[in-house]
Amino acid sequence: MNKKIISFDIWDTIIKRKCHPEETKLYTAKYIMLKYNKELKEKYKDIYQILIKRDEIEANFCKEMEEKGLDTEYRILDVFNKLQKEIFIEEKTSNEISQEWIKAEIEQEKEVTYINPDILPIFEKYKDRKMYCISDFYMTSENLKEILDNLNFPVRFEKIYSSADYLLNKKSGNLYKKFEEELNIKPEDHIHVGDNPFSDIQVAQQLGIETIQIKKEELYFEPKRERTINFDYEKIKKDKSTLENRLFNLGTELSPLLYFFNYNIIEYAIKNNIDIVYYFTREGERFIKGHDIIAENNPFTLDVPKAELLEVSRMATFSASLNEFSIAELLRLWSQYRVQSMTALFKTLAIDIEPYKPYMGKYDININEDIVEPWFNVNVQALCRDEEFLEKINKEIKRKREELLEYFAKRKIKNDNTPMLTVDIGWRGTIQDNIAYIFDNKFITGFYITLYDYYNVQPKNTKKIKFIKNRQLILEDISSIITVLEMIFSSNTGSVIEYKNGEAIRKLKKEEIQTVQKYIDFIQQGMNEGAKVINEAMKIHPFEAQEFDTYVENIIRKIKNNPDPDLVNVYYDLVMNDTFGTGKYISKKNEKLGKLERFNIIKCRRKLRAELWKEAYMKYNHIEYMKGLMGVKDILRKITGRK
Repeated sequence: MNKKIISFDIWDTIIKRKCHPEETKLYTAKYIMLKYNKELKEKYKDIYQILIKRDEIEANFCKEMEEKGLDTEYRILDVFNKLQKEIFIEEKTSNEISQEWIKAEIEQEKEVTYINPDILPIFEKYKDRKMYCISDFYMTSENLKEILDNLNFPVRFEKIYSSADYLLNKKSGNLYKKFEEELNIKPEDHIHVGDNPFSDIQVAQQLGIETIQIKKEELYFEPKRERTINFDYEKIKKDKSTLENRLFNLGTELSPLLYFFNYNIIEYAIKNNIDIVYYFTREGERFIKGHDIIAENNPFTLDVPKAELLEVSRMATFSASLNEFSIAELLRLWSQYRVQSMTALFKTLAIDIEPYKPYMGKYDININEDIVEPWFNVNVQALCRDEEFLEKINKEIKRKREELLEYFAKRKIKNDNTPMLTVDIGWRGTIQDNIAYIFDNKFITGFYITLYDYYNVQPKNTKKIKFIKNRQLILEDISSIITVLEMIFSSNTGSVIEYKNGEAIRKLKKEEIQTVQKYIDFIQQGMNEGAKVINEAMKIHPFEAQEFDTYVENIIRKIKNNPDPDLVNVYYDLVMNDTFGTGKYISKKNEKLGKLERFNIIKCRRKLRAELWKEAYMKYNHIEYMKGLMGVKDILRKITGRK
């Protein structure tokens, strides 16, 4: 008697997925939404709506087959052809587009599938038998073979029988019969291995086929926005014995800020066919690492745009963006810095004030004196009418523009109609505005952590997008921790102050660099490693970028309201560059209260009034008791109606 032939179900029997099957379909929906965004009806610029429509089409095909008395089967090519008609603005059907979508789905199946370890003992036991695959699936045997060939199976399959090829399935028993008819065998010569209690076991047994049942694992999936997902940072965290390790661990917890900022940027760029994303220094040097982490292990399938660094700063671009030295032009600056000395103004312009001191003396201007609303000051007005002064300083402004243009030319950026996408931390997009005034033919879109209300009329050739959009969160929480966000994304390369021969010239403050090297580098290492953990999950579980808005908002709230003690200590050891506008560096090193001062409620309250990040100040000085007192005071104010 000949040995029995053995057949295997495919899904959840010989291979398993790292995700729910519907998530593979959702991945294809995401591919469609990103690549064909401008061709989709508004409703279907949503990966869940595309998935729901696809499932509906599949169900309708099954219903039509059932009404004809046939097995409830369909082919993915037919589904995708029908899907095109439903979701595109212009009704059309292209086999080429459908085949492209099939290819994308196959690639994702390769990404998420692995050999079921439970099947290996069965392979070993029956290794001397001829082996086949029988699957109820909407892809062809050729498609299934490509997926299986991606895995290193210890056995060889003679042939794959897919229900999509024959429009017959195991549920009816007809695919088993077709299989046995082609091989000219009887049911008693056949063993079938599968996980489905009905189609793989019950139906097969009723036909007289010997069966082996594989344990079936049920996964849960609901096609809705902001479904939950857990990122396992614990596997990369270090022991807490050293400050460096604790800062690394803190960085892993903060990594969603880096990752999802970049994820939003890249998703936007792909949707809008943007090939290059320009990241502004200094924070851009850190953001670009997040971009590279995504690009190196691409969760989008579609190509990730190239990331390039632009060495720019408000100081290096502002004077170059001026048409002339005049009150009308300088109001772009003075609308933000309403009190400014001439020394601070010239530092902001990155122009040496020494050659211009005689003109200041001529109009009785003390260069170190803060001038309130300089545009109304008669001496400043007189200076701005002095032809000799204007000729001299306007030559310098023109030179600065030429030097900046030379820098951009080296990076193949011209004043043409090619759109440009730039990235900076925020908060009003001043550098983007400066570049837009210089490149007035180019439309420039800027992407930011968040944005505040603008001081100036926005250039017509600009658009600004904020990652964090919740206005209440921006005003109540982010406004208190702006310096912290700048700190955790800071670099140790210094600020750009000007350009020479097409290269950026940087200025480094020793204390500022030391802070980065001593603390921030470790936080950023943790952020980078945490971003890799997130990216691994995002390759398997598809989401739209905006689905993580609430997740990121909760991290911001935690930073502000319950700050990590190590983060607080780093914050109060900080030196920050605030040269633009004020001409100064900011240090918070002298904010420590003495032991007795901590119990002086009046002094503590006065100090807290001057602090933006009150929660950090209380933790830094161990005066958390003030939080309760302040809370009682707020309640009393509400009761009495006082503000």
